Amino acid sequence: MHNKVAIIGENLVDLFKIDGKFETHPGGSPLNMAVGLSRLGENVSYITKFSYDFFGKMLKETLELEKIDLSSCTTDDKLHTTLAFAFVDENKIPAFEIWNRCTADGSLTWKELSKIRLSSFDAVGFGSILLATPAAEDVLKFVKKAKEAGKFVTFDPNYRPKVSDDERAYTENLVKGWKLSDIVKCSFEDAKAIFNLEDLKSIFDKIKQLKIKAVVTYGEKGAYVVEKEVIHIPAYKTRIIDTTGCGDAFMAGMVHQLAKRKFSTDKKNIMEAAEFGAATAAMAAQKIGAITSFPRIGEVKQFLRGVN
Repeated sequence: MHNKVAIIGENLVDLFKIDGKFETHPGGSPLNMAVGLSRLGENVSYITKFSYDFFGKMLKETLELEKIDLSSCTTDDKLHTTLAFAFVDENKIPAFEIWNRCTADGSLTWKELSKIRLSSFDAVGFGSILLATPAAEDVLKFVKKAKEAGKFVTFDPNYRPKVSDDERAYTENLVKGWKLSDIVKCSFEDAKAIFNLEDLKSIFDKIKQLKIKAVVTYGEKGAYVVEKEVIHIPAYKTRIIDTTGCGDAFMAGMVHQLAKRKFSTDKKNIMEAAEFGAATAAMAAQKIGAITSFPRIGEVKQFLRGVN
């Protein structure tokens, strides 16, 4: 029997500039993670607030096609969907301009979140752009309630510049989210911004001080499991087309593997989970976009047979 995982976070549309034109792709780190987990066979519920606009309908339809439960979501008929304009550079790395002022997902409230029955879930995952919106305090309150109820909590603190009017409060919220979690997946670049540090060793030392087990991803250099010691997890060699969503694919793979171990976070389980996440991330890098590139469980098994 599969675990039931709830993911709370933003829902947005990525607009990728390709050959001078913009293509629309459903996105948002937590939403991507929800799709990634569902494709790997997990039972997933998504928690957010949608807009009634064209993009909101598109996002709902996408999640429903991925067999993700939306019964805990609400909809706002006055606010629009968050948009993220993505410009991919010559190294296949996207830079984002995010329009998230006065949008539907950022207006999620405790009145709505307090109605959600946490007893339905085994784990709760959350992301970060909502922590730069008016919904931040209530999202953190919900996560704290989940933690106190004994739910396994995962966090992926994607840092994005210019998404908040108060940069200091935003980074403080990211650290608060980190401290509420059982395990965190964070990219090296995000960790640099959150902790205002420049080198890996300083980041590892800071994470050890927080005493929350974490996995730091570092692109083609692989990932690092950080607990009492630091363990390097190599990246899989692959043909890179677009790295958008690779971190989310990694997170989905990692949480899926931990779910198979009833969310035990001993060293061996975290290492196995990070290795599986490295595989799902490598596969996601082979196609353009986030959700469109995420593999299904059968594809991952086939990929791993080919490299082992």
